[in-house]
Amino acid sequence: MPQDYVNKILNVYPNLLIHSVIFNENGQNNTVIEVNNALIFRFPKYQQGVKELKEETRILKHIYKHITLNIPNPIYQNLESQTVGEVFVGYRMIAGKTFDMHAFHSLGHDDLCVIAEQLAQFLFELHSIPLQEESIDHLYQKNLYEYWEDMYKRIQEKLFRYMSKESQVRVEKHFKDFLNDTINFQYEPTYVHGDFGVGNILINHHLPKVAGIIDFGGSHVGDPAVDAAAIISGYGEDFLKKMYVFYPGLQSAESRMRFYRGTFALQEALFGIENDDEQAFKNGIFNYQ
Repeated sequence: MPQDYVNKILNVYPNLLIHSVIFNENGQNNTVIEVNNALIFRFPKYQQGVKELKEETRILKHIYKHITLNIPNPIYQNLESQTVGEVFVGYRMIAGKTFDMHAFHSLGHDDLCVIAEQLAQFLFELHSIPLQEESIDHLYQKNLYEYWEDMYKRIQEKLFRYMSKESQVRVEKHFKDFLNDTINFQYEPTYVHGDFGVGNILINHHLPKVAGIIDFGGSHVGDPAVDAAAIISGYGEDFLKKMYVFYPGLQSAESRMRFYRGTFALQEALFGIENDDEQAFKNGIFNYQ
């Protein structure tokens, strides 16, 4: 199986010398191939993923020059095909270790403040980048209410049967409170990372320093509060408050942050049931049963 992916790469880049390959098909949306301990190639697993990878690559090429931290820079690509298994993007590996909860709890207050400043700078830079017209989904921007209302209906139809009655009531209140407040749909859209969580932030192996940000598969034009919500979900509100010092504008979106945070697991469960991904469904529905 790994050789099949290597062959796909060599079909497009026959002069690329490949000495070693590490194969990882456990990603939710992409099969990942590590080449020569230096390059990362991502192959979408789903048809929707093909479309998303093309959009991600276009956004990355636009935002790359505006971001101080290391982020993926697509230098290899095969995006002409629509066929799952053929479409791929490759970029130089960003060296670092995942800023997971073990790493988080191993750092003291001063070191966490250093990390918070870098992450705040990254979000400020990302959220300040001028929008490209082709990046703006006008239908989404025009129908924000309908977008979340539709998601709530799909959750009711597809997930409620697996939830406890108490969880159903809690989810109903969570969505209705949000949908009934028109202020929640009045914000300035920006580029957002879209999955700014524990698994996608890399730190230096030896220093309390951010090495880079990866996986822009969920990047889009939307509400910057989504990225702040992911920070709360991963590292907690106290850490986010450290970031306010360097990016005060984040603080104005706290009510939306809390709403988005409360949808993350539901969205994962919904993704699982709509894309026949049993593990994603189990992970997302776990705390609602």
